[in-house]
Amino acid sequence: MYDFLNSGFVRNFFIPAAIFFLFFFLSVPAVNCLSRLLKKISKKSGRTWGEKIDYSFHRPLHSIVIAIGLYVALSNCRAVQQSPAAAANIAKCFRSFLVIAVTWGFYRMSDSIELTSTSFAKKLDLKVDEALMPVFSGILHFILVALAVLIIAQEWSFSISGLLAGLGLGGLAFALAAKDMLANLFGGFVILLDHPFSIGDWVRTGDVEGTIEDINFRSLKIRTYSQAVVTVPNSMVASTPVANYSRMGKRRVEFTLAIKYGAPVEQLKSCAEKIRRLLAESTDIENGTFAVSLSSLGKSGINFDVYYYTVASDYTEYLRVRENIYYAVLEILDESHVSLAYPTSSVILENGGTRETGE
Repeated sequence: MYDFLNSGFVRNFFIPAAIFFLFFFLSVPAVNCLSRLLKKISKKSGRTWGEKIDYSFHRPLHSIVIAIGLYVALSNCRAVQQSPAAAANIAKCFRSFLVIAVTWGFYRMSDSIELTSTSFAKKLDLKVDEALMPVFSGILHFILVALAVLIIAQEWSFSISGLLAGLGLGGLAFALAAKDMLANLFGGFVILLDHPFSIGDWVRTGDVEGTIEDINFRSLKIRTYSQAVVTVPNSMVASTPVANYSRMGKRRVEFTLAIKYGAPVEQLKSCAEKIRRLLAESTDIENGTFAVSLSSLGKSGINFDVYYYTVASDYTEYLRVRENIYYAVLEILDESHVSLAYPTSSVILENGGTRETGE
């Protein structure tokens, strides 16, 4: 019996196979039990972290348990025990697989970073730009994969310093060859982090004015008045002033009334007071932000400066309010029998007469 148990078949095949299948069949209930425990704990605390961990690490943990079973099985194989080189290579393979499995779990966890960050920000009443979440998730993916590659390379005795030097030289060559692309990329980061505008805002940058339809890491797409879509590179947007009209809390209206000379002073004062009352009683104009004043005695008439702020910042509503105020001011002038002035000039004729003409 002892000879049978100590035979090469039992020590090299039967015992390793038994250990491996034991771990294989126990992996599913063990991981499921751990998952239920995590969900139960997180449910009691009113959090969702247990479900996120279970989603991220359920399959990697299952693979790790099977890998442990395979490693223990091979470590108990007589042939492996008698070969230090084989045992060392198996240990390296096992550690490399652990790095891959752990990276796999964190990689899956980073897929839910958008949902996690958004819900966390809502609880803290923070404003989070959802466009940044996929970016951060992608950056985290790259970092995880790069770290895993470096750790595995070091495990197998590859020269990391040489690899990093090669990556540095390659990166420098790529940067020189793709300078404009990198400038647009960093410009996109600046735009997303600074958040000067959002999709749907009406903006003006440089000579381009219109509604933003798309924001990405290369360019900004703006639909202009003529319905043409203009693509503006991010590097240009990041280095030039941007006027965002959609974020105006109110709009300013300013114009000059030129009253014809000859109107009595009291009549001018009465007109100015009526216009002030009109602006004060209008629900479309912000209280305390208007002014009507005699500004100058011009060549053709007496100039009154009028300015006010509309309550609405919407451009269409702004045009409606401005039009209504213009009509109301003209009615006040008609009721007061005051005429608007226009530029005139006197022409002296050869026969000594004069003629007044408009400019």
